[in-house]
Amino acid sequence: MRNEKINSKIVTLWNKYFQNDQDVYAPLFYDEFKKGGLLFVGMNPSFSARGFKTILQNTEYKDMDPDTFFKWSNISSNPKLIDDCIKVENYAYQNYSLYFGRPVEIAKNVGLDWQHIDLFLYKETSQTDFMNRVRSKGVLNEFGMDQIKLFEDILVQIEPRCVVVSNATGSEILREYIKSDLSWDAERGFHWFTRGGKKIPMFFSSMLSGQRALDRWSYERLVWHIGQAVNISK
Repeated sequence: MRNEKINSKIVTLWNKYFQNDQDVYAPLFYDEFKKGGLLFVGMNPSFSARGFKTILQNTEYKDMDPDTFFKWSNISSNPKLIDDCIKVENYAYQNYSLYFGRPVEIAKNVGLDWQHIDLFLYKETSQTDFMNRVRSKGVLNEFGMDQIKLFEDILVQIEPRCVVVSNATGSEILREYIKSDLSWDAERGFHWFTRGGKKIPMFFSSMLSGQRALDRWSYERLVWHIGQAVNISK
């Protein structure tokens, strides 16, 4: 299994909550992490069978039925398929330019490699339905908190040069739960995340693309600002 340490924790987490669930999808799994680059953080992975079919149409997975393949009951009974899940996600990063085009553009602009992770691992397109899954009475429930803790482990392991949280709701949630490790740099205009003696520039933003994306001029300022932060954190 690729990235065995983290993905084994993800398997344990999903078995804790969904061991006998026939309807839930498998979580997001991760390839080996790239250290020292730009890290983009989304809210949670969406799921669209049609979208996957489009992304995979010219690959070895072109005949796959995404709705059946990604069910947790299928993946949990065939753990070797986890690496296939990762390969499929890698195709999404490569081919879904509508969502990942701007991270690629920003990374080229600042001369760094990039990768994308999500704050939560649960596949759900409706944000309302998703929030009902991870939050109760306005606060994260146990399932939500377990994923936040895992996210923090991943963040520390990656050691990025800069973090961009590109979801407004995700930004609000993360700022609340890591506030003791955040400090605002009034001179430079961004936050520092400090953990284990290491300081990482962190930007909180809305989405970079789609209907609720940053306007063109705000995006230009964000790209410039990330470049400044990356130079400071060398």
